[in-house]
Amino acid sequence: MQKQMLFFVNPNAGHAEIRTHLMDVVAIFTRGGYDVTVHPTSRPGEIPQVIAAEGHRYDRIVSAGGDGTLNESVSGLMQLSQPPVLGYLPGGTVNDVASTLQLPKNCLEAAKIVVSGRPVSIDVGSVNDRWFAYVAAFGAFTDVSYRTAQNDKRILGRMAYLLRGVQAITEIRPIPVTVEVNGQTIQDEVILGLVGSTTSVGGFKARRELEISLTDGLSEIILVRRIKNLVDLNAVAAAILRQDFTGEYFHSFKASEAVISFEEPVAWTLDGEFGGNISRAEIHNHRQALQIMVPNDSFIP
Repeated sequence: MQKQMLFFVNPNAGHAEIRTHLMDVVAIFTRGGYDVTVHPTSRPGEIPQVIAAEGHRYDRIVSAGGDGTLNESVSGLMQLSQPPVLGYLPGGTVNDVASTLQLPKNCLEAAKIVVSGRPVSIDVGSVNDRWFAYVAAFGAFTDVSYRTAQNDKRILGRMAYLLRGVQAITEIRPIPVTVEVNGQTIQDEVILGLVGSTTSVGGFKARRELEISLTDGLSEIILVRRIKNLVDLNAVAAAILRQDFTGEYFHSFKASEAVISFEEPVAWTLDGEFGGNISRAEIHNHRQALQIMVPNDSFIP
């Protein structure tokens, strides 16, 4: 009996290479033994709705697009009691998840991995009732990806993110937070918060010494404390470039769950997409909750 595949295509993601090679990709899937149903996406929120309703009928769910497209696929799969294995064809601008999972950016090579690679179980994060595949964030610069025009992303790539960030530097303001994590409570003012399990954020790679794992059930939580002057700003920038989050300007934790509360609602981004305004964020790491196809020779920590 032929295996069933549901293949989501976001034709507007990044450079949309998939538009040129769609039939070649489908041919690879068909030769791999799948009866392929192609579902072009037309609106935000469509993918999780379709997966929640129909995903149980398929042996493999595949999405082609950017990190936002992958986020929607994960969000749909997490609603199923027995989610099928996920395949991913990177098609966005920065593709942090593709870098973390060592997936090729070429859609034909990525399609081959979907049918002949190996499945690996990865952690999935949640903030309240929303899911994220690799990072949840709030504060300075975290709105860059969803406020940057799609055309700018295509033309300038990651430079668009940096340019948009420079324009937003005057918007930095301290955010009073209360953090409950690992049996302790911390109150402070921060300018940026990151929660995730990924070796790439915004196209920047994490050092191996940080021992970030996608499978250990622990999220990395990094809070950047309030910057008071240009000396602080330069020190923080230098520490971030070194990926040293142990100094006086940071709170850094590994945890399976945490609660971050604010005096007033704060905007979050989940996998680069707007995640809503939140006053109390209940964060959970769901250990090895989903399987995704990766190259046979890849090392996933």
